[in-house]
Amino acid sequence: MTGADGFVGQWLLRHLLSEGNEVTGLIRGDSPSLTTLDVESAGKVRWRSFELLQLESVKAAVKHARPDVVFHLAAQSSVPESLANPLETIDTNVSGTVHVLEACRWLAPDATIVVVGSSDAYGAKAPELMPLREDMSLEPGNPYAASKAAAEAVALQYARSGWSRAIVTRSFNHTGPGQSTRFAIASFAKQIADVKAKRRPPHLRVGALEPRRDFTDVRDVVGAYTMLAQRGTPGTVYNVCSGQDHSMREMLDALIGLAGVAVETIEDQKLLRSIETPLLVGDPARIAHDVGWKPAIDMEHMLGDLLEYYVRANT
Repeated sequence: MTGADGFVGQWLLRHLLSEGNEVTGLIRGDSPSLTTLDVESAGKVRWRSFELLQLESVKAAVKHARPDVVFHLAAQSSVPESLANPLETIDTNVSGTVHVLEACRWLAPDATIVVVGSSDAYGAKAPELMPLREDMSLEPGNPYAASKAAAEAVALQYARSGWSRAIVTRSFNHTGPGQSTRFAIASFAKQIADVKAKRRPPHLRVGALEPRRDFTDVRDVVGAYTMLAQRGTPGTVYNVCSGQDHSMREMLDALIGLAGVAVETIEDQKLLRSIETPLLVGDPARIAHDVGWKPAIDMEHMLGDLLEYYVRANT
């Protein structure tokens, strides 16, 4: 697994270990940076340092692990960061994916590769086209989205050429305990937890609250990835989503209600995107049909656990 000590990676590790799998976790540093994965579970992982942008380093990791399944999670995943550094984002997300595919092509040709993509690749679509299906065109509106669209295209080319058993996801928004505050819902939760603990005044800095998004709990998302690895069809794209949309304001209000605090929201111009997608909701019919996956954790449970994570961080 690349990006094994990231937000999603740690939850995926937990899931894989609970099912008795042997896992090699590829990370950039010498030791993992853990947030939600407990020390006992981390001790069961074969951690290995590698450089995603160095093909020989990726090849060495694949040769060492001899994987049956590869989960490629490592990426530059921030839209604001991609706007500030588009070249680095494209290099990491596109070249990095090519390196994983190429290493597996020669050293683990029978491995199933789950390449995690993004629904941002769809771009802004008219409301009447919702929910978005996998056969719709991609119209990325920022460098992050463009890099994910390009990485997806390469992964599908490798699969269709018979070079790999790659499966691609278009993962819609997801959140849960441990998510970085670089992402809006986690930022809301952290700020609210700080207000509750009287660590900050009752003012929340927010971006646009009108956009509507399709959110899924990260624990459901990693379940989708494992099921795709087991039963997905190589050369196929799968939406990973709930099929339900909520506005950012609804999510914020739900968090405030769960915390039981009174707060004032302040729109921060720095948090507004130059290009905003007003509505993004996916159709999960293909993944439901092919592998039998559907989300099990509802929004209140998801937001409650996220808020509790940041409340506990203050104690």
